[in-house]
Amino acid sequence: MSDVVFGETSNLKPSQARTLARLGERRVSADAVVSAPLARDLLALSHELNRRIGLFLDRRGRVNRVILGDAHSLELPEFERVRGADGRLRGIRLVLTHLVPDPLDREELADLAKLRLDMVAALHDSPGGMHVDIACLEPAREKGKGFAIRRIDRAPVALLSPDAGGRNREAHPRPDLPSDFTAFIRELEGLLVAATAQTKAAGTGTRAMVLQVHTDQMNREGGIEARQAELRELCRTAGVDLVELVCQRRRYPDPRTFLGSGKLREVLISALEQDVELLICDPELSASQARVIADSTDLGVIDRTMLILDIFAQHARSSDGKLQVELAQLRYRLPRMIGKGTMMSRLGGGIGGRGPGESKLEVDRRRAQKRINELEKRLQKLQRQRDQRRARRRRSDVPVVAIVGYTNAGKSTLLNTVTESEVIAENKLFATLDPTVRRVRFPDEREVVMLDTVGFIRELPPALMQAFSATLEEVAEADLLLHVVDATDPDNTQQIRTVEKILGDLGAGGVERFMVYNKCDLLPPELILPPEEQKQGSFQISAQDRRSTRGLMLAIEERLWQRGKVDSPRPDYAVDGSEPVED
Repeated sequence: MSDVVFGETSNLKPSQARTLARLGERRVSADAVVSAPLARDLLALSHELNRRIGLFLDRRGRVNRVILGDAHSLELPEFERVRGADGRLRGIRLVLTHLVPDPLDREELADLAKLRLDMVAALHDSPGGMHVDIACLEPAREKGKGFAIRRIDRAPVALLSPDAGGRNREAHPRPDLPSDFTAFIRELEGLLVAATAQTKAAGTGTRAMVLQVHTDQMNREGGIEARQAELRELCRTAGVDLVELVCQRRRYPDPRTFLGSGKLREVLISALEQDVELLICDPELSASQARVIADSTDLGVIDRTMLILDIFAQHARSSDGKLQVELAQLRYRLPRMIGKGTMMSRLGGGIGGRGPGESKLEVDRRRAQKRINELEKRLQKLQRQRDQRRARRRRSDVPVVAIVGYTNAGKSTLLNTVTESEVIAENKLFATLDPTVRRVRFPDEREVVMLDTVGFIRELPPALMQAFSATLEEVAEADLLLHVVDATDPDNTQQIRTVEKILGDLGAGGVERFMVYNKCDLLPPELILPPEEQKQGSFQISAQDRRSTRGLMLAIEERLWQRGKVDSPRPDYAVDGSEPVED
């Protein structure tokens, strides 16, 4: 069989195989989509074989590939050369047959968008003769989209393929059909390049689409809107330009394609229309799901966990934090480094057992495991240093107050306000990654160590919990916790439950705590309670206003005095008299 033919040909007769191969020798005029004779022969052979047939034609009218499918679909071969960047088209058009007069289906439109073909033309018989359905890309009118799909249905083939004598040309051709294919494609490609440049210039980062499966578990927990808002905020923090969030309600994600193959095709078309480079999936993907989606779309694919890990990598400043983030990333990725039927054990060696050596996948896995072991040893050394610092604090009998809470609740801002520090505090998730320790000096030389910790989030990745366990254990050994809550967040009840669950997992569930409702200056007046009406151990503050923290600081001193950690509280205590001392 000729190298130009792609598809299963083993059950063809020799004469049919030769006829199929000879299609690769045909040519059409450069200014025509397809010639009428070629269209008739292609459709006749397709009916004879009862299988779809497709041709890849270049812009010179030469047949690059003959594709043999089944009665319902075509599987297209891979392209060796890369084209289609920055809005350019592939330089190849696909002409295929339909055995029944069906319009171009979702699969064919997805291939048009994914491969950035010049055009897709589907030939079929109809009561009025042989007709063609055409689709091509064109610049989108809708803001934020790179291109749309233009469709021309039920056009007579004769309109697309004028012969030398003009016998097949109709007197009044449709105005939406290209009379000169070459000129039409050049003009179209120029418009697409300009539209793509404009779209990228308007973007703020990697263009991404979130794919979320609204599972039964999410439905039971509630707060799907809050979860979506959180995903948007994660994208903003990571510097991702989120162009669309697609939510599908299912009992559980499709075990193979996450959304289901049909929905995934729809998503692919929409993603390519909007020049999306990255798909972010929620909930977590399995390794096989990530591979199938990536193979189906040729786009970057990550899940919510990988997005959080990327944010941690961006915000890690200290060597300790960077090592912990790298360890978390490697632990998460190692189980997902899999091959098709590849054993992970070392190939046999010795006499009669020597093989070609390890595969690249095996080498990568071994390198990753070696790096994990190195990081664990270095972090163990840093943990011993932290243990020594904690031991010194215990010997000096300095009480520790740990600030905990959901991410972006205002923990670092509170630390800065009460200690006059300059810890990085931004309106972003996980702006604080490296734990920060500062001392607050009360009157009569009494001191309290305040510890700012990394923010929590629902479904905190286990890889992060494990990597940061040595740091987070400071929380379990604290004398008092300040649980900071964003009072303005409509989902703060669920956030409180999330933080309490994580504290329990860390062994800090029994540590005394104050509930600190932050950002109360943004609440309606009727929701702000006077101090005498607030519950014991609960405080409404604005972390940016030092005066609003006065009651909280007095309560901290009183609570620690009751436990024998500091001297009796003085009635003339003044928050303004506190002095920050770096630990």
